[in-house]
Amino acid sequence: MKKIVDLFAGCGGLSMGFQDAGFNIIGAFEFWDIAADCYEKNFEHPVYRMDLSDVEKSVEKIKLLKPETIIGGPPCQDFSHAGKRIEAGRASLTGAYAQIISEIRPRYFVMENVDRAQKSNTYAFARNIFVKAGYGLTEIILDASHCGVPQKRKRFFALAL
Repeated sequence: MKKIVDLFAGCGGLSMGFQDAGFNIIGAFEFWDIAADCYEKNFEHPVYRMDLSDVEKSVEKIKLLKPETIIGGPPCQDFSHAGKRIEAGRASLTGAYAQIISEIRPRYFVMENVDRAQKSNTYAFARNIFVKAGYGLTEIILDASHCGVPQKRKRFFALAL
């Protein structure tokens, strides 16, 4: 069974979906205490409370888990339709996600975000890191209302499978 680590795990939506699909989530990384507390109530595996913007320290810790797959949803507030749409501090965490992926080199990864992230400068930077690391990408925008979510909610996915 594939070993998966969830970065920017929040309360565990991606982890829950992968777990329900039969994958083995072996750890999650979340810096925001409120989200990490919620995550811990929903799962048995460890939650590491780390600031993933410290790429070097994060890579050291994640490598110890030897994930075959990394999933994650870097913060989306800077890209959200509801926000000010200014790519600032939190947007850089998308770049940190890409740097972590390029250092660890999992066989697969999935990144999820709001649909606007796909056209952002920050994702263009991250995409370049993924490609330089040798990943072929599938990029798609899906509407979560087609998957049982009771609101129209477009989400961007970048996958390396």
